[in-house]
Amino acid sequence: MNLFQTPPRTIAETQQAIKAGTLSCRELLEECFGNIGTKEEKLHAWAHLDRKSAFQQADELDEELKRGVWRGPLHGIPVGIKDIIDVKGMPTRAALESRDDTPAKQDAMAVANLRLEGAIFPGKTVTTQLACFDPPPTRNPWNQEHTPGGSSSGSAAAVAAGMCLAAVGTQTGGSIIRPAAFCGIAGLKSTFGMVDRHGVVLLSDHLDHVGPLAQTVVDLVIMLDCMTDQATYLPLLIEPVTEPPRIGWLSGFFSARAEPEMQQALTMVSDELNAADAPIRECPLPAEFDSILEEHLALMEYEMFQGLSTDYEQNRDYYGPAISKVLEEGRWVTPERYQASLDYQTQINQIMRRCFARAEILISPATCGTAPDLSTTGNPSMNAPWSLIGFPTITIPVAVSETGLPLGIQIIGHPDKFDDFLKAAQWCENILRPGYLEQIS
Repeated sequence: MNLFQTPPRTIAETQQAIKAGTLSCRELLEECFGNIGTKEEKLHAWAHLDRKSAFQQADELDEELKRGVWRGPLHGIPVGIKDIIDVKGMPTRAALESRDDTPAKQDAMAVANLRLEGAIFPGKTVTTQLACFDPPPTRNPWNQEHTPGGSSSGSAAAVAAGMCLAAVGTQTGGSIIRPAAFCGIAGLKSTFGMVDRHGVVLLSDHLDHVGPLAQTVVDLVIMLDCMTDQATYLPLLIEPVTEPPRIGWLSGFFSARAEPEMQQALTMVSDELNAADAPIRECPLPAEFDSILEEHLALMEYEMFQGLSTDYEQNRDYYGPAISKVLEEGRWVTPERYQASLDYQTQINQIMRRCFARAEILISPATCGTAPDLSTTGNPSMNAPWSLIGFPTITIPVAVSETGLPLGIQIIGHPDKFDDFLKAAQWCENILRPGYLEQIS
């Protein structure tokens, strides 16, 4: 059963309706809770819901509007928060039964910033256990026999199903980009440190990113501006971007892992971008890239074991098989091996910057293919390299496969040219989104 919300409601359009008074905050929240009421039993996107608090927020925001108070671009917008991120008054369980259910005493910094801009929080979205690889109860809105991806599983499913207009996720390997792509929405992993991680369950200090999931690039940028408490990037996208960016097309490592349906989608994307006069050049990867997954895994295993080992030893029976395997492997990663991975991280970051000498963005598949079955959350190999390197990435949906599941591309930017990255991503979306919307209408 396809439970994807069509047509998808965007933040950019909805905020105008709220501001104009043609849609109240309560009416919007009722719509989202209506979707929760009809779809949650099938999708299991939420770990915790607080209907009473959410409607109290909505009514307060409606009263503020009557007094002429406009908090910001998220005024009255329902936003889901991944259940490894603190929301005041709600528990942070991280899908681990041994964790304390005591409600958080304060918001995570990113959540506090969203609240200041008027966001409403219906609840906490499902995460895989401690944001690792054990499959969650959440189902893909496009087909409930398939995974939504992980680890930001509930965040992606909730946005795709119209249960909220945006959500916050985290990525250590591929946990924003992969579920967003599997669920046919957009997702953004920014650069290291751009979004504050205070109040987020830490897994890997050198890999963890916090980022938004939404329907469009503009919606992602609205969320990012609000999460960082900076009205920095949205003004860049107010005027339509008409100049096509120089594109570096990544092959080799990425094309070798792309399944046939993804390869077909990439051919279609290349044809459409070429037709729009985008200069596309093949971008060969350096030899050093070959070991990137091995280095990412060693770094992640070591840091996760260092951070979780005490609780793991005390509550091992509560840990799923996939995260247990990661921690057991991390037990044997030596400090010397860990340091070698950190050195590699620094080295590959500098080497990969050379790819932008003749390109403003790089493009690769967002996933190997469509969402697999429920026994897995999918393969993170398309995303983990950028989590290690720290380059910003956005996924946008571009096609629906013959099996009725969405496919997305991954747009990669230079870490020091974030403005250009966002403009280029919006341009690509403007070219590719109409065809995608036609497929899902």
